[in-house]
Amino acid sequence: MLVQKIVFLTTGNPGYSRSWVYYVGLKQQNKNVDFFLIDENKLIKSFKTIKNQTTGDCVFVVMSPSHYLVPLVRLFLGKKIILDAGWSLFEGTIVARKKIGFLFYNLIKVYLIDLFASTIARVVLLESKTQRDYYSNLLLTDKDKCLVLYTGLDETTFYPNESLAVPADLFKNGKIVLFRGKANDEAGLKTLAEATLLLKNEPITFCIFSPGIKDNLVFSENTVIERNYIKSKGDLAKIFQASFLILGQMSSHIRLERTIPHKAFEAAFSGKPYLTSRAGGILEVFEEDKEVICFAGGDPKDLAKKIKLLINHPTLSLDLSLNIKAKYNHLCSQKVLTELFIEIVKQRF
Repeated sequence: MLVQKIVFLTTGNPGYSRSWVYYVGLKQQNKNVDFFLIDENKLIKSFKTIKNQTTGDCVFVVMSPSHYLVPLVRLFLGKKIILDAGWSLFEGTIVARKKIGFLFYNLIKVYLIDLFASTIARVVLLESKTQRDYYSNLLLTDKDKCLVLYTGLDETTFYPNESLAVPADLFKNGKIVLFRGKANDEAGLKTLAEATLLLKNEPITFCIFSPGIKDNLVFSENTVIERNYIKSKGDLAKIFQASFLILGQMSSHIRLERTIPHKAFEAAFSGKPYLTSRAGGILEVFEEDKEVICFAGGDPKDLAKKIKLLINHPTLSLDLSLNIKAKYNHLCSQKVLTELFIEIVKQRF
């Protein structure tokens, strides 16, 4: 690598940033990398400390979702900046969650943070090709600086915790159909609730890990709901291992045309069949009916139909499992993504 060191910066939990995948991958290859968790209450002091500890030729990676750090990195540390955005804050805050604020205050603030960050950074990494197009148009950013690097998964932490005993009642009705994720508009939990009622007599247990799930949703009796966060990625991997089928997002939300949910990479790494609403984001990576199975987003009858199809055709489920794992290994494993990241650094710096 031409640069002396790659320095990763964030204000949030680093393990839950997409950038952590490449950071760990670089560490595994014994590359010269460093990481700093910045105290938001002591920004200036933090940057002065980092400046004193990072001498020589460095590339600074601002990890998602700490976009607002980019101007500070430019001011205190240097010009060689990668913004590993994944997606714009505007999309995550305004489009997905509609947090516009009083008199559009939040909308304007978030847009300006995105605008300054994308203008100052030399490279912006985005989660999909459609996301790159949307981001560059939204923020008037040169497409040449917007590069696609899939989110992937930190495989080093996603191995089953063998000391975790999966509760026996999850298997009482048969195979586990798992949904895990936030209870937001993209998830489509109302669609899932209606589908569980259509499949109440099937030999399956719906297992839903979703903090914030609404009490007014009515699920079938063969549904287990857990509103707490899963304690560790090892515990999550264990539950994936025990599951027959992983459910992706189930709505028809416009954002699904651009985003690839993290659970898709988890399912692919685990070699589990993945059932999701049909959308451009997921189909950019995985082929329908070969590596994933899709249904019409927001349609509980179609969702129930596809779940029954997989229950009744174990050979199809096995093929999906093998194919999604093979695609993951070829296209978006941690090793592959780390090598692509290294190439980006070599070419752009």
